[in-house]
Amino acid sequence: MQMEHDHDPSSEAGSGIQALIRSQQTVQSRSTAVCPTFQNITGPVNVTLQTTTSSSSEEPQQPRDVVDIARLSDNHRKVLREKVKYITEYTSKPGEKVLLTEQFTKLWMTDGEYSVIPQRHEVMDIEALSRQATCDVPSIDYTEIFGCSRQLCRPPRITLTKGLAGIGKTICVHKFVHDWTTGSAALDFDFLFMFPFRELNLLAEGKLSISQLVQRYYPHIEEAASLLKNPRIKCLFIFDGLDESRLRLDFSKSPEYGDMEHRMRLCVLLVNLIKGNLLSHASVWITSRPGAARQIPAPYIDRMTEIQGFRDQEKEEYFHKKCKGRAEKILVNVKRQPSLFTMCYVPAFCWILATVLEHAMKRSEMDVCQQAPKTITEVYNNFLIMMIMYHQDKQGHGLNEREKISDFLQAKRPAILSLGRLAFHCLKAQKLAFYQKDLESFGVDLSLLCDGFCKEILLEEEPIFQHKAYVFIHLTMQEYFAALYVFLLHHMGQCPNLLAKGLMKKMRGLFSRPTFSDVCRSACKKVAWSQSGHLDLFLRFLCGLSTEKNLQLLQGLSTQKACAREDAARTAAYIKKTLQRDIAPERCLSLLYCLNELNDGCIADKLKESLREGPLATRNLQVAEYSAIAFVLQTSSCDMQEFDITDYSFSDDMLWRLLPVAKLFRTVKLVRKEVTNHLVNFLGALLILSRSQVLEIRLEDTEVSGMAMKQLCVALKNPCCKLQKICFSGTYFTQRSWEDLTAVVKKKHTISTLDLSYTFPDYSAIALLAAALKDPECRLQTLILVNNDLNVCCCEELASGLSKNQRLVELNLSHNQLKDLEVMALYSGLKEPKCRLQILHLNHNQISSNSCQALASVLTQNQALSWLGLTNNKLGNAGVKILCGALRNQDCKLEKLSLRHNSLTYDCCEELAFVIKENSRLLDLDISANKITDSGVGCLCQVSKNNNSKIQSLRTSLNDLSANCCKDLASLLVELRTINELHLNYNVLGDSGVKHLCWAFKVRVTGMETLSLKRNYLTDECCGELVSALCAKNTLKFLDLSFNGFTDNCLEDFRHLVLNCANLEELVLQANCFSSQGCKELEKLMESRLNLQVITECNLSESKKFAVEKDWLWWPMDAVLI
Repeated sequence: MQMEHDHDPSSEAGSGIQALIRSQQTVQSRSTAVCPTFQNITGPVNVTLQTTTSSSSEEPQQPRDVVDIARLSDNHRKVLREKVKYITEYTSKPGEKVLLTEQFTKLWMTDGEYSVIPQRHEVMDIEALSRQATCDVPSIDYTEIFGCSRQLCRPPRITLTKGLAGIGKTICVHKFVHDWTTGSAALDFDFLFMFPFRELNLLAEGKLSISQLVQRYYPHIEEAASLLKNPRIKCLFIFDGLDESRLRLDFSKSPEYGDMEHRMRLCVLLVNLIKGNLLSHASVWITSRPGAARQIPAPYIDRMTEIQGFRDQEKEEYFHKKCKGRAEKILVNVKRQPSLFTMCYVPAFCWILATVLEHAMKRSEMDVCQQAPKTITEVYNNFLIMMIMYHQDKQGHGLNEREKISDFLQAKRPAILSLGRLAFHCLKAQKLAFYQKDLESFGVDLSLLCDGFCKEILLEEEPIFQHKAYVFIHLTMQEYFAALYVFLLHHMGQCPNLLAKGLMKKMRGLFSRPTFSDVCRSACKKVAWSQSGHLDLFLRFLCGLSTEKNLQLLQGLSTQKACAREDAARTAAYIKKTLQRDIAPERCLSLLYCLNELNDGCIADKLKESLREGPLATRNLQVAEYSAIAFVLQTSSCDMQEFDITDYSFSDDMLWRLLPVAKLFRTVKLVRKEVTNHLVNFLGALLILSRSQVLEIRLEDTEVSGMAMKQLCVALKNPCCKLQKICFSGTYFTQRSWEDLTAVVKKKHTISTLDLSYTFPDYSAIALLAAALKDPECRLQTLILVNNDLNVCCCEELASGLSKNQRLVELNLSHNQLKDLEVMALYSGLKEPKCRLQILHLNHNQISSNSCQALASVLTQNQALSWLGLTNNKLGNAGVKILCGALRNQDCKLEKLSLRHNSLTYDCCEELAFVIKENSRLLDLDISANKITDSGVGCLCQVSKNNNSKIQSLRTSLNDLSANCCKDLASLLVELRTINELHLNYNVLGDSGVKHLCWAFKVRVTGMETLSLKRNYLTDECCGELVSALCAKNTLKFLDLSFNGFTDNCLEDFRHLVLNCANLEELVLQANCFSSQGCKELEKLMESRLNLQVITECNLSESKKFAVEKDWLWWPMDAVLI
């Protein structure tokens, strides 16, 4: 086809010459040609069509033109955009539509391997997982799940995303699809096809090909077969909700088909698509709850991701989006109830709670704090009432509307009972979805209830669907209605105990009506001995419904007066009795949550009081109290950093009850205890638990037998163990134990830090450790060997290990009494090209100037070493001068150098000054605890304006400095604008000296971030000027003015400091002359700013008070270290 246009350019260029513009295209039969667009032209356009006939009728048809594919893709994007444009579930009112882009809150997704699915109730997992502050599992954005990673050199073909019920899997899928339709994500794919499993269930019995499946869901896709066959067209098939599928995926027995036109059962089609027999060039994304994810064998999964829900920040963001102006007040109420804020980890529950509290806030701004629900049962009861009121087109239900609510509940009682009966029987059968025939069988008419409880999961407008399916909006909603059904039947006197077990008990119930506590007792028995925990929330709701507050809320549903107090008391007593029995730790936690629903916190309150009094190691705890420990820790607001087993006086059996909460901590610690076989079994189980957050284990000053060590190492080798740090400080090892431990260090890739301080290994043990370091599979990054009395032979072995190890980053050999001979043996390994050591601690040894030449050689040859600690050695001025020569060498990469307590004087300051001037890499210099004096500082500060210095931190504490050197220090601060950290503790600067420094703080271009002036005889005289100078740049983060003479007269100055230094994080003022009232005023400053800590005598912890007392004793002694 050829198009021509005669164009007269005379109007533009004043020329009469005509130009011929040609455009030529070649198109295939039955394809669409798009005419080019000509702008700013006049005159006719001639179109010439030329057709040719193929010489061979058997020649295969060519692929359709790219322009046609682009048109089809654009049309497909429009169709999909309309499908996912709105959120119709989890909105404020039934039937309301909210734009996806307005309501979507980012979900935390982790990128992890396929792991064993735990057999426990999902909500218990939610409550556990929400306690983790941060997780070191790699996070991934939902838009990146088909990108490459460290483990995947090419994009994954099959991605499986798992997540708990209501965690946001479907919303995440819709946002992914929406982003693709707008061109902001998944740009590698030409077509996306989304299939919810709950809709595919209706096609389970029929047979169809993959192209027919696409055309059934997307009729606008013409000639789907030719499109799918083309390997140059990248397609992504998304199958959402495998857990809702009734299809049985059999990967071992399903026949293999590669012909995409072959008709087959849907389950066989999916298996062949996942295996790659069908459309091997297409990608597949499947979402599922954890339990159902096991249907797909691990070898077929290229990437496993998991949606973890909302972290605390996202919870708050969701409330702000959902509740607009009322978000702050609602968040305050939610955070007062840790168990409720915990459950907000799940977006679905977040929506329920936000809806209830927003409604309560609209109803009454005044009493929301008193009326706000405090338990999960109260939340769901309020939600039930609110949704029914919405269904009646009412707005709000204050106290004056109590009778209206009762009337509405009474009118809806038959519908609620029918829905509850359906929920109860589905829960017993562990069935999630139900169908129209189920509704008819149980007499459920959803039109009589609002659709806020259930959702229809099949699209009515699609003509291919002949049936409808339904699910509750969340698993907990099904459990709530099941419990409500049992509760209502009992209080209406219509039915005996539905949970009674055994024919005799059921017969007995026909003649003697059981109490509601008997019903709860039967449910408690089922929960206590359940393996799956599928009735945990059911029992929690059942217990909560029996309280007086919930009975008042549900007036109108129950026709008889209930003995709430007696029933609740009897139920609580039975639960406490059950807690004394040998039941699984997870079930114990569930029963304690039930006590919380009953407002019975006596066990937990008693334990909290004991915890406030101190460690529990001195008490013999009862069985129930061990579970209560786990409950208190899990529901408290404490950070989950360190779990110290030493605090508890445990027996081997009782310790297991702490397992569900111990796994939520980052560090597990045991000090001065014998590690028994039972304790090792506990630690081993803890390390390999699914979802365990334990990254560090510390066994300090413990006795570990050879057998116990062997058991522990078996757990460490387990692939499920993600431990990163191991500390065995002060632990004695046998030779066999050293062999077991070093075998783990060799092969365990996750272990990055090993602390073997005070273990006193002999030469053979060090040789084993060195051999492990030489192994190419060793991933150790930090090795700590403090106080081990290492000799020359040990240092030689370590040097041989360092010479061939390219991964070790940090080595700590402090407190080993190393002399020159030992360290020179070590230096030989540091010079090797393969050595990549960056941090070397040789503090508190006996290194003299005799070995400094060898050390200087290391500094110039080792290009990786950036941090060197030489505190408390015997270098003297001569040794430091040798090191300064190396520091002036351009090949030296050292950034941090500690020379504390090395008997340095004025004599070496000139060389140090040259280092500061010429070395552009040195960032941190510590020369504290020497005898530099004022004259030495004066020499040190003589740095010319033309210098290369980048130094950031200077530490000159405890150096007999007075006000006389402060002018020189001030000049140095002005010249070296990079200095932002200055430590001048334990000197005698006085008020006059600090005033000189204040001048520098004001005139220098950059501000200070850290300033420490502890014990410098400062008084109120300099306080105002110091505060004014520090506020001038507004960069201060840390200020230490402890052990001085400030009084209450300075309170206004410190208040001004806090208000004007927005970045201030810590202000240390203990051991001054403030009154008790003054200390309280200072502590009030913390209320004005988040993340600000003001330390005075009143709020010092015991450990800090001890440190303060030690400071007073320590300061005058010249030989004691800082």
